[in-house]
Amino acid sequence: MISATKDIRNVVFLGHSGSGKTTFIETMLFESGSIPRRGSIEAHNTISDFTDLEHERENTIYSHLMQVKWHNNKINVLDTPGFDDFIGEVVSSLKVSDTALVLLNATSGVEVGTEIIWEYVQNYHTPALFVINQMDHLKADFDATLEQAKNRFGNNSISIQFRRKIQ
Repeated sequence: MISATKDIRNVVFLGHSGSGKTTFIETMLFESGSIPRRGSIEAHNTISDFTDLEHERENTIYSHLMQVKWHNNKINVLDTPGFDDFIGEVVSSLKVSDTALVLLNATSGVEVGTEIIWEYVQNYHTPALFVINQMDHLKADFDATLEQAKNRFGNNSISIQFRRKIQ
C-alpha cells in the first residue's frame, strides 16, 4: 500500500484494559474491507494480538501496527496494551501518532488506566477523541460515562455521534 505522505494518518488506540481496543480495531479492519472476517480475543485469532503470550493472557502486551485504506487515505492503526505495566509500549506509540482515540468502557466509565494514559496524551500534546465503547453490554451507561469524562477531562468532552448511511 503506497501512499503520499499527505494521505497517511497515524492513529493510536488507548484505553484501560478491557475497554475494547483490539475488538474495536478488528471491527474497523473488517468494515473497511482490510480483512475478510472479524477475529475474537477468545478465539485467539485477532489481527493484532498474535503472540502466544497474548493468546495465553487474552490481552494486548505489545503495540501492534495495522493499516486501513479509507477514502484514499492510509490509516496506520496502533493497538496498545491497557495495563500500565506495559506503559512503554503506549508511550512509544503515542509519540509517533497524529491522533489518539481513547476508549472508555461504557460499563466502567473513566478508569485508572485512562487517567494515566491521559497524562501522556497531554504531555505530548496529542489531539484526542474519546470513544465510549461497549454500548451493547447490559450495564452500559452512555450518559454516566460521558459525565465522568466531562468531570475528569473538562467540558471539551462533548457528545457527537456518527451514523453510517446503510445502503
